[in-house]
Amino acid sequence: MLAGLAADGTYAAGARHTVDVSAEDAWRNWAEGAGLGRWLSSPRTALKEGERTTLKDGTEVLAVRVRPPALLRLRLTRADWPRPRTAQLRVLPAARGHTVALHMEGLPDAASRAGYIQQWKKALSGLEATPAKKSAPKKTGAKATSKRKTGARKAPAKKASARKVATKKTGAKATSKQKASARKTPLKKAST
Repeated sequence: MLAGLAADGTYAAGARHTVDVSAEDAWRNWAEGAGLGRWLSSPRTALKEGERTTLKDGTEVLAVRVRPPALLRLRLTRADWPRPRTAQLRVLPAARGHTVALHMEGLPDAASRAGYIQQWKKALSGLEATPAKKSAPKKTGAKATSKRKTGARKAPAKKASARKVATKKTGAKATSKQKASARKTPLKKAST
């Protein structure tokens, strides 16, 4: 049996690549707007589950499943195709980052299958020139710090134990000099 050949005589194509990004960034870069254009064609409107839209290349699209940031399943139709095709993008957790997996069913022949695989591998490896929308950088400065939680923090264990050591030596509250020296005092080796 030929690779990618289904029981109904159509072909399926697939490609995947692991990238060191969050699931949300992978979704933004591959399933939305210009990112979808990396492996299919950019849609004229946002993809919403159950709604139809048209890609810039004229392909009619029905968004079958839209489950950000994990699954996008589309039904594609064109006048020059004998039957509809199903395209799917999945964002899967990986040891480092996430795997972007592309799949299409209903291809007419092995040549179109090979064409999609080659196009997708090129796009997934970053050789495609189409830039995707990057996520906004995190804010820094006064506004960012005002949103952080404030309050007393517990002293790390090493500092707390150093204060106890200094207090035991003097029998009273340790001074800041004693605290500093307690932290810097190396451990003595037992003589044999």
